[in-house]
Amino acid sequence: MPNLVEKKQCCGCAACANKCSKSAIEMKPDDTGFLFPVINKELCVECGLCEKACPALNPAKRDNNYLKTFIVQHKNEQIRYQSTSGGAFTAIAEKVIDEGGVVFGASISKDFDVQHIFVESKDELIKFRNSKYVQSKIGRAYKDTLSFLKEGRLVCFSGTPCQLNGLHKFLGKDYDNLISVDVCCRSVPSPLVFQKYVDFKRKQIEDANLLVFRDKKRGYSYCTLAWYKNEFNKEKGLSEYRRSSESDEWLRLFLGGYCDRNSCYSCKYQSTQRISDFTLWDCWETRSLAPEWNDNKGTTNVAVWTEKGLKFFEKLDGAIRFREFDPQKAQRGLERNSTLKPSKNREQFFKDANELSSEDFIKKYVPFTIKVKLKMVGRYVIWRTHLHNLIRRIKHFIIHRK
Repeated sequence: MPNLVEKKQCCGCAACANKCSKSAIEMKPDDTGFLFPVINKELCVECGLCEKACPALNPAKRDNNYLKTFIVQHKNEQIRYQSTSGGAFTAIAEKVIDEGGVVFGASISKDFDVQHIFVESKDELIKFRNSKYVQSKIGRAYKDTLSFLKEGRLVCFSGTPCQLNGLHKFLGKDYDNLISVDVCCRSVPSPLVFQKYVDFKRKQIEDANLLVFRDKKRGYSYCTLAWYKNEFNKEKGLSEYRRSSESDEWLRLFLGGYCDRNSCYSCKYQSTQRISDFTLWDCWETRSLAPEWNDNKGTTNVAVWTEKGLKFFEKLDGAIRFREFDPQKAQRGLERNSTLKPSKNREQFFKDANELSSEDFIKKYVPFTIKVKLKMVGRYVIWRTHLHNLIRRIKHFIIHRK
């Protein structure tokens, strides 16, 4: 039988399952809600391809140095508002579609399941905008990517660094018609725990039908998690619910480190040696890099790792504003500044996630106490008095100073 990587190192990229020609590997959730490979012994022919495709067992390699680093803003203000930061990914994806290509990314369904899909029209790119603070299901996205590449079509694939490593190991080589994009991430949280939160909120809020993880109604520097009734209300900014990291239950669970995947604690993929053509992450230093762009609507940092990526970036000129900056300033954004650690009661936490009702579970781990209410009111007052940007800059300086 194949010797797949030990469970705590498995990132759930599904490269092994996609690689198996006998469909002998299925990705199934364990009691944490994360997907792991399960081998059907009756179907397995012990060819070893799954082991070779595993990025944890056989890391993907590319001798990278920073080629170029830029700050980017999409010129379309609506797209920039809908995006997590500056809309750089949409600009890349639009160009791929202009050239007859397809784009893969994480999308959240109507039942709040996050999975990788592909789109072939610009109108559908809205599905990929904004963050999804849940680990996405790759499904057969790697297989579909290979099929399109073999057809000669241009393909853009976006995901977390571990997912991009999985893709490159599955493919076995780089393709000239593949544009790969990874996004900096803190960690990937549990789909099981996320569904507990969704169930809790939908019982609380009658018209909670559409979730935006990084809503910019209060500006880029004070992103909030918002629930909307529908897309129309979302475009108008008419939310049913809006809170930030100090008070929303999901953000408190996620940022509090309750529900990270085990492999995130020893992540090998978020480094300054990326396998992708592009890496994207939030830019919080627009004031110093391009003061005239500092409008609190969002800016993206873009690292371009390959000659292929740089040539493609040059095609985006009409869709974006961009400015090059010193690659040395990018290192602190690409690499983690602190090590994630599992919560002390992780085992009991996931036991409760499986056994308690959503109301009892939320009440036990992230109750809406007087202290939380005071924090929420205080932060809102700080935002209304325009002190939030100053506090963020001071905090960012303290965290990232060398």
